[in-house]
Amino acid sequence: MNFTIAKCKVCGEDMLQEFLPEETKCDVCGKDIVTNFTCSNGHHMCNQCRFEGVMDDIKRVCLNTASKNPLDITTEVMKTTELSLIGCKHYFLTAFSLYTAYKNAGGPVNDFEGTINRINDRLMTVQTSVCKLGCFCGIPAAIGGAFQTADIENKNISEITKTANILTGNCMAKLINPNWYGNSDCCIRNAIICVVEGVKFLKNYYSIDIELPNEIKCDFTKDNPRCNKEKCRLYKGVKTEIL
Repeated sequence: MNFTIAKCKVCGEDMLQEFLPEETKCDVCGKDIVTNFTCSNGHHMCNQCRFEGVMDDIKRVCLNTASKNPLDITTEVMKTTELSLIGCKHYFLTAFSLYTAYKNAGGPVNDFEGTINRINDRLMTVQTSVCKLGCFCGIPAAIGGAFQTADIENKNISEITKTANILTGNCMAKLINPNWYGNSDCCIRNAIICVVEGVKFLKNYYSIDIELPNEIKCDFTKDNPRCNKEKCRLYKGVKTEIL
């Protein structure tokens, strides 16, 4: 496992998130970009270069797993790839894992790999500074956007958007629920909470029986600078049925 802050691909230093974005060039591919991510040596990277390799690993796991449990899929990616502990890759990971479990549980999907690629292309256009500048986590919007992109019921666009907004809103409401405690800046915490809420929504809305464990416990507290340990209900474990 490599649970660290994302590294600069030019010099290897930690990538830092500034408050204000700037117009610059990617120091890896040379593309014009707007970003608020930089390293201590002043290097910048576009989304494609920052996520290169990790995105291929996430898609590889999703395309080859038969699991109906999105948390198992999420955990497999976290344990077998170079995914940084903190960062925007988690909103790709949660969206892909939930959609993969939906498909494996019997959800109607015509072109799974093609849909995964369309979801990837859409989420790649999202400004990755949203989590800090927008003061909210990008994971709920990514999950809603993924299912809007997938168009899994082939409804008209207003109905698709409505469904996606409900899913996104449910996840946002869960993240700000004071009963969860923990640190709202913890990407792992937010990913787990949103996946569970996404499963509940899909079960009720689409009658798809997506699996979850009886108890959920975070396995990634060690070396996590944003972990609140005992203050987070996921630290010692919580019964899924009471979430």
